[in-house]
Amino acid sequence: MGGVVRINNNEFQKNANTSLVAQLIWKTPGISRVDIARELNLYRSTVTNIISSLIDNEVVYEGEEGSGMSRGGRKPITLHLNERFGIVAGFDIQPSHYRLVLLDITGRTLFEEQGKLPEVDFDSIIVFLMDIVLSEAQRIALPLLAVVAGIPGIVESENGIIRYAEPFGLRNYDFHDFVSSRYDVLVFVENDANCTAWLDMTVNRNINLGDFICMIADYHEGNYQFDDRAGIGVGIGLCLDGKVYHGSHHSSGEICTLSWRGKSIGQTGLSEELLIKSVNDEEAWAAFMVDLFSSLVPVVSVLDPRVFFIHGRPFSDEAKLRSLLADRCPQFLDVLAKVGCKLYFDTQDATVVAKGAAMMFLQKLFAVPELSEIESKTHFDWDDVVDQVFPAKKTYVKLQQEEAYG
Repeated sequence: MGGVVRINNNEFQKNANTSLVAQLIWKTPGISRVDIARELNLYRSTVTNIISSLIDNEVVYEGEEGSGMSRGGRKPITLHLNERFGIVAGFDIQPSHYRLVLLDITGRTLFEEQGKLPEVDFDSIIVFLMDIVLSEAQRIALPLLAVVAGIPGIVESENGIIRYAEPFGLRNYDFHDFVSSRYDVLVFVENDANCTAWLDMTVNRNINLGDFICMIADYHEGNYQFDDRAGIGVGIGLCLDGKVYHGSHHSSGEICTLSWRGKSIGQTGLSEELLIKSVNDEEAWAAFMVDLFSSLVPVVSVLDPRVFFIHGRPFSDEAKLRSLLADRCPQFLDVLAKVGCKLYFDTQDATVVAKGAAMMFLQKLFAVPELSEIESKTHFDWDDVVDQVFPAKKTYVKLQQEEAYG
């Protein structure tokens, strides 16, 4: 909170305080104004003004009265996020398939779909996915606040640029500009493994996770339209000091195993034949897992995470994988024990990347932005979000400004 008070820019501080108040309601549905003021060390008048604005803009509503205070005091009014305020679309775009979700601002899933990608170019794939989103948004009858895509590759998320996505043959692709120039919506793109970090952070938002690692894997069928390799694809997401870590060159989600060499194609130095077999051959799968998890030993040792999350179908048999690690890669389990890191499996939900993409927007919506983010192309504030819901209000304010300045 102290960091917010030191900011002199009134507009920044107003948005920061609004985010803090909304975040507390997001984390603690049913909280009262008094408790918010106490928790955030804000004046009650400041909280009252912020809540009034959030209610006027239909972000928050007042609920049933809470339990009475001691000595017959007045019952506090509870506050809740309005699930009908708007929706966020999350895409998981893989070479051979897509997954798509729509979440409300509480993080509840309203719609999900998965299927094969049409055999068209990447621009047309985005249009194809947006058509589904716009159709469902119209059916649900809720405003579309934002679109967030998760994709394998090196992504400069703060400016919405896909720097390199090998399976799609993309280099320096401006995802933000392509979508925002065609659709009136807030737009973001993120590495798919980092999306899982946003998901784990959001799902566990009331727990102090500390630093954590998450890993996502999926089976690739091999798609010759995009020259994708068959086998298992893996990505790593890191969360350090409560923030998703992107690395100096935006490639922290990419992993090369110990068998990888400079001339290797893909993430490992394992043979193409073994990688293809790893999808349905037990020994090939085991060889891949040993190569992968042995490569993670120094990562865990150096980073000292509190939790290691595992997502994805290739890890779905937890008992079999733990048995394999105990037998053929005991050093991984040993290093977890050494640093006191908990191994947590969440492998049954195929939409974790798509959900994590959408949850990235929710995390940004309910977080105080850093000054370094303000100049980025993807920066937004509460006024931008309200404008998505009430475009007529945006037009009215613009007309007022034009009249005021002639």
